[in-house]
Amino acid sequence: MFGDALQWLFNILTTTCILLSMPSLLTATKLSRSFHTTEVVEPLDLQLAARDILGLLGPNGAGKSTIMRMLSGDLSPSGGRIKICGYDLLLQPKQAKRHIGYLPERPPLHRDQSVDEFLSDCACLRGLTREQTRQARLAAKRRCGLEQTGRRLIRKLSKGFQQRVGLAQAIIHDPQVVILDEPTDGLDPAQIRQVRELIRELADERGVILSSHILPEIQATCNRLVILQQGKRVYSGEITPPEQLCYRLALEQNPDQALIAALPAVVSAERLHSDYFRVTLETGSRPSELVRQILEQGWGVCELTPETVSLEQLFLQATTGGEA
Repeated sequence: MFGDALQWLFNILTTTCILLSMPSLLTATKLSRSFHTTEVVEPLDLQLAARDILGLLGPNGAGKSTIMRMLSGDLSPSGGRIKICGYDLLLQPKQAKRHIGYLPERPPLHRDQSVDEFLSDCACLRGLTREQTRQARLAAKRRCGLEQTGRRLIRKLSKGFQQRVGLAQAIIHDPQVVILDEPTDGLDPAQIRQVRELIRELADERGVILSSHILPEIQATCNRLVILQQGKRVYSGEITPPEQLCYRLALEQNPDQALIAALPAVVSAERLHSDYFRVTLETGSRPSELVRQILEQGWGVCELTPETVSLEQLFLQATTGGEA
């Protein structure tokens, strides 16, 4: 029994070491793209690791689809390098593309084929054997909710189901990097929830990049975020920045807003309603310092809660106020 415990511990440590030593699934360095004299995407660095769901967010025309096409090998970059699972996408395209699954904004469907015929062709193009194709087709249909549509012609499916077929072709060869351009476009709320669950499932062992101009889609799915504006990256990092300097404050007394703003730890104070205020602290100041200064004034503290920056606030700050 003790030996089994040692073996279990050894397996856990080995798996952890492998995960820690794994290189990024995708690395893009100084990636850029120009059309004639117009620079559509300025030099950009991206990294994607296993279990990452990276969102590209920006208004229409920000360069999201251009970046997705470059990362998938559909469009050559004007500058920079892309590595997929250690393979250079430009120098070793066949090896690199084996690890990529791509759903463009308009799914590349053969509408006069049945779902089974189309997915079988996609699997064959990916180099799967006949038996591997059958197993992969069944797995992709199950994941995308297409079990009952195998014999139906794609052109007779609704837009939502056609989008699911596009998703199925992107994952049929079990890629390590899945690139999805507006994956929930045209889906109803129930289908959107299913696609979100599928994306999270895919990210258990892979890395996923998805683009959208819809804030709730990014917020509900992604753990990391790049915000684009006119081909330029204006924010990169966590969806909610870790450092919070804004606090919701409730006091026992009701002092004037200007008196709170005059405290040494406070940059600004805004009255919300009745006894509630929103205060912004000086960089480096701690909430405990603010509490101490309030107690010295005899105002008493009922509540001090950090305020989370919403994705909408972050997006507006990044796209209208320069670097976030």
